[in-house]
Amino acid sequence: MGKTANLPGFLQKCEKENLVLPENPYEASIEAVNALKETGGDEEAAIEQLRSKLGGKDSHKRGQDGSELEPHHDPKRTRLMMEVRGQPARRKENQKIVDAFLEYAEAQLDRGHTGKGSTHLRAAKEIHASDIALHSGADARQIGFIGDTMARQVDQILAHGKIEDDTGELNVSKDYHHNQPQIVHDIRNSSAKRKENQKLVDVLADFGEHELEYGNTGKGTSHLRAAKELHNTDEVITSGAQARAVVGFIGDVMVDKIDQILAHGKIIRDDSDQGYHQHRRVAGEPAPIVQDLRNNPAKKKENQLIVDRLTDYGESHLTSGHRGTGISHLRAAREIRKADTVVQSGASARQIGMVGGRVAQKIDQILRDGHADDDEDYHPGDDEEEPEGTEYGSREKVHIPPIVEDIRSRSAAKKENQRLVDALTDYGEEQLKQKHTGRGITYLRAAREIQNTSEVIKSGQDAKKVAVVGDKVADFVENCLKQ
Repeated sequence: MGKTANLPGFLQKCEKENLVLPENPYEASIEAVNALKETGGDEEAAIEQLRSKLGGKDSHKRGQDGSELEPHHDPKRTRLMMEVRGQPARRKENQKIVDAFLEYAEAQLDRGHTGKGSTHLRAAKEIHASDIALHSGADARQIGFIGDTMARQVDQILAHGKIEDDTGELNVSKDYHHNQPQIVHDIRNSSAKRKENQKLVDVLADFGEHELEYGNTGKGTSHLRAAKELHNTDEVITSGAQARAVVGFIGDVMVDKIDQILAHGKIIRDDSDQGYHQHRRVAGEPAPIVQDLRNNPAKKKENQLIVDRLTDYGESHLTSGHRGTGISHLRAAREIRKADTVVQSGASARQIGMVGGRVAQKIDQILRDGHADDDEDYHPGDDEEEPEGTEYGSREKVHIPPIVEDIRSRSAAKKENQRLVDALTDYGEEQLKQKHTGRGITYLRAAREIQNTSEVIKSGQDAKKVAVVGDKVADFVENCLKQ
C-alpha cells in the first residue's frame, strides 16, 4: 500500500478506478486531499473511502431484494408517482395537466434524463395538490416549482393535450446534472436524527434541490443548509421561532417556511426573494471561488450574512466584466468565511486578511442595511486590475456584459413589471458604459430581481422588499411608475 504526495497521479488513479469525482477540478481535488488526509496518505484506502462515499460510474442503486433499480424505479420516485396517481387532483380542471406531466416525467426517466424527470414529477405533485384552477401557464407560475419552461408546457397541454418534447433520444443529460452536491447526499442517505423533523427536512431539501437545478444557487444552498441542520438536531422542531433558537442557518425567511410546512405539510408561499438573491447562471458555471463560497458555510454562523452578501456583490461585478472589484470582494468573503472571530463592524473585519478600506465600508453597510448594493458607490480606481487565477473563471471578451444579456433574453415573470425591468436595465447599462460600475450593477441587479419576482411592483417600497436595494433605486422606480 503506497503513500503519495502526488495529487495529479492520485486523481488519475481515481479516474482509472471509475470513481465519480465532482466535475469541478477544484472540488475533485478537495475530495481527494481529504480522503488522503483521513487515510494517512494510503492511496488504496483513500480510493476505497472515496468509492464508498461517491460511488463508481458503473454503480447502480439496488432494491431491498438486491436487484438493480432502473432510474424510474427509484423508491422515492415510485412512491411519489403512486401518491399522485392514487387520487384525483384537488381541482378537476388540473387533472389533464397532472397526467401530462407524469407521462412526460416517466418518459424522461426511461431515457436517462433523471434531472428533468424528477423535476416534472415534483411539479406534477404540486399541481395535483393545488387549490388553483389552471387556465394558462401564467396561472401555473403561482404554484411552487413552476418556472418559465414549465409554464410554457402548461400552455402546450391546454392547447394540444400533451407536452411537446424536443429532447433528442441520445441527448441524455450530462453527468453534472445527475451528480447531486455532497450536502444533498448527506441529507438523503439517512433519516433525520428525530423522526418528527423528517417532513421539514424533506420539504426544505426538495425546495433547495429544485432551486439548484434551475441555477438559483444562493437560494438553493440556503435551504439545503437549513435542511441539514434540522436533519442533525436532537431537538424536535415545533415552530419556526424555536428552530431559529436551537439550530444554525435559520433566518426570518426560513422561520416562515418552517411554519408553513408544520401547518400545511408543504411550502405554500415563497417570499424568499426578499431575503435571498437568485443567483442565475448568466455565462456558464459560476467561478470556482463562487461555488466554493456558496457550498461551504462560514466557520462562525454570525458571519454568514456578510459572506453571502459580499459573494453576491463580487459575483455580480465578476460577471459584468468588472473583475478588479469582483475579485477583491470575493477574496474578502473567503477570508471572513474562514475567520474564527465574529465580525461586528468594518473596522473589526480589517483585522482579517484581504479586507481593505473599501470592503470594510461594504461590511458596515451590510450590517446596517442587510445588503451591499449602493447606487452611489462608484469610486475612481474601482476597476484597477487585481492579480487573478483560474478560480475566478475565464475573462469574458464580450461587448455586452453577461448580466445584461441575461435580463434582455427573458421576459418578466409578471408582465406588469416588464416596463420597469426595461427602464432599470437601460439605466444600469448606460451607467456601466460611463464606468459607473457600482451604480450600474446595482440597477441591473434590481432589474433582474424584479424580473424574477411573482409580485407586481406598485411602489418603490415594493421594489426595496423584492430587490433589497436602497432609497435611490426606490425613487427611480417611483418615478418610472408615475410616467
